[in-house]
Amino acid sequence: MVRKFKPISTSATTPVENKKRKELLVKVPKKENILFIGSENFYNSFWLKMMFISAAHAMARDSSRFRQADKKTLAYVDSGYTRIEKLTLDYLQKELGFEIKKLASSSDLIACLNSDRQEYKLQDVVFFCHGEPGRIALNYWSSAEVDLDLGNFTQVSANAFLPNGRLFSFACRTGVYVSKNKFDSEAEAKPEESLAQKMANHFHIEVHAFLRRSYYGDVLREKSQSEVISSTLKAERESKEGNVIQIPPEHEALPHPGLDDSLNPWRGSKREGTVGYALWRKRGGRTLPTAAETPTGLPTEMRVFRPA
Repeated sequence: MVRKFKPISTSATTPVENKKRKELLVKVPKKENILFIGSENFYNSFWLKMMFISAAHAMARDSSRFRQADKKTLAYVDSGYTRIEKLTLDYLQKELGFEIKKLASSSDLIACLNSDRQEYKLQDVVFFCHGEPGRIALNYWSSAEVDLDLGNFTQVSANAFLPNGRLFSFACRTGVYVSKNKFDSEAEAKPEESLAQKMANHFHIEVHAFLRRSYYGDVLREKSQSEVISSTLKAERESKEGNVIQIPPEHEALPHPGLDDSLNPWRGSKREGTVGYALWRKRGGRTLPTAAETPTGLPTEMRVFRPA
């Protein structure tokens, strides 16, 4: 009897189909956005104490710059803020789904940027803090440095970002290399040697940064509102001292013992009656920071630096 053997089955797919199937098996990275918030111990006043936190709220609502992502992180320096001031971060956590991280060192900052980059790639990264040429300073005016600068930024993986990733620095002068208050030309400031350009080259992304100092004065309120805000606070303190004070229609004053307390009776905060309080706008920042008046001789727009 002749035994019949069943032929060995072959793949039902063509080589082209097999290639496509393999491509589908390649893991597509998820997207992560990060908002970095620095401490505010430099100006330390009623009008500006909450400027970085309020600007972060404004960015979180700006879908053109802060795109949809699989993960959203808010990393901040827990220095100089009271408990009630930090409660304003709860909205970003509870309502908008941010994961909150505290930064205490430059190493923490680098680790945050490098964390879990096999699973998540960085899409939009934004810094609200102080800065100077060559240095994004999240804990400015403090001995505990939390910096991203020309000396350490290359410790962040060059592959940390998506190909369409972006970094926004609202710190002062990230887009220049030379520190002066007056320039005769943009070339004199050497933007091609700046931290912004170096990061664009390293990460192969767009970096958006100011060549001038950044201005946060309009983030919390319009200047025309200042007199009404301060006079309302001063009057309400007579019966509500130490409590949160409502300043209609959209602001409130958060108690911050000792804030801007000076022995000089002619200091503006003494006359205004704003000592010991920090201004907060209930919906967060009304706008994002813009370029300040200095250094002169440089453009006012936020420059886009691309890989050279």
